[in-house]
Amino acid sequence: MQTKTIGLVLIMAVSFFVSEAFASGDSKYYSEYALKHKLNDKFDLFFTPEFRAKNDMGNIYYYHYRAGSTFHADKNLDLSLAYRYIQTKDTKSEWDNNDTQYIEMIAIPKTRSASFDLSDANKIEYRFIENARDRWVYRNLAMAAYPAKIKSFEFAPYISNEAYYDFEISKVNLDWITIGANKKISKDLTIGLYGRDEISRVGSSSKWTTNHILGSNVTINF
Repeated sequence: MQTKTIGLVLIMAVSFFVSEAFASGDSKYYSEYALKHKLNDKFDLFFTPEFRAKNDMGNIYYYHYRAGSTFHADKNLDLSLAYRYIQTKDTKSEWDNNDTQYIEMIAIPKTRSASFDLSDANKIEYRFIENARDRWVYRNLAMAAYPAKIKSFEFAPYISNEAYYDFEISKVNLDWITIGANKKISKDLTIGLYGRDEISRVGSSSKWTTNHILGSNVTINF
């Protein structure tokens, strides 16, 4: 009964966030993919492309390709190293010729408490952008997921918060609040849907803006 109640509450929350995304003046859509390969019990490889659209989801303005590996230090700690290549459109809606690349170092402590799967990803990014200053960014992603079952339907609702701290300006300049759910279709295929509030500011400005985002994710293990 408790599982059903929590599952229904989280489904309602996801539905609310999705409706908020469509109600936004400029709805955005994030499409995430992940290909993962298990080398052995300790190491995984991954490749994770992502595409983003704005202007009521009709204009792809961003994409990245990300690849790396994860070391499962023990059941409560994952360590990852990744490289990310990014392309975005400029103010004239033309693809920027300047390359943006990140090196990512990630530590993810995790545990289970009261049937919740809890994790706290700590990521340090070194960003080097052509014709701009290199910079360091710290990202913290705290997540709580609850494996739920309603009759024969099993899924994993979750809530997360990810804050970005830019060392160049010594301030938090971006925060993602996300509510979503993942569904395992088979041993090697998982799909998900989420709603996200993106709270951001430009540089050290005191003015914050909020965007509503609808996102989907597909994970394939091979």
